[in-house]
Amino acid sequence: MPSYYEILGVSSEATQDEIKKSFRNLALKYHPDKNRNSEESKQKFMSIVEAYEVLSDDQARKIYDNSTLQQRPGPTPRWTPPADFTTVYSYEEIKRRYRPSNIGGGMWDISDKASFGMWKATMVLFACLGAVVIYILLVD
Repeated sequence: MPSYYEILGVSSEATQDEIKKSFRNLALKYHPDKNRNSEESKQKFMSIVEAYEVLSDDQARKIYDNSTLQQRPGPTPRWTPPADFTTVYSYEEIKRRYRPSNIGGGMWDISDKASFGMWKATMVLFACLGAVVIYILLVD
């Protein structure tokens, strides 16, 4: 069974930011909403969430690191998803909450659904609106 660090593709010395970035990339790639017909993808997503839940919590990470260093024999405790799992780990929530930068929003935030062409069209529209305002001011 791969370690949580292997699942997220980070080293055991990874920072919280590296863990968060890796989680976001992998969760968006393997999310069940994106891969609807793949049971393997759903299981991979659940293991990514489990690894992130443990490694993102400093106390849980210390306990995990100590237990893997000691290589205790016997069954490992089972992870259970939080009660609001579908809300916290929905595809849209992962994109919103775990995005690389918390700066953004408003009309200048270009999401992955918007294109650069849409942004250019908006700028052309503002330029035309400005030209109409100037024309009205000059005519009157």
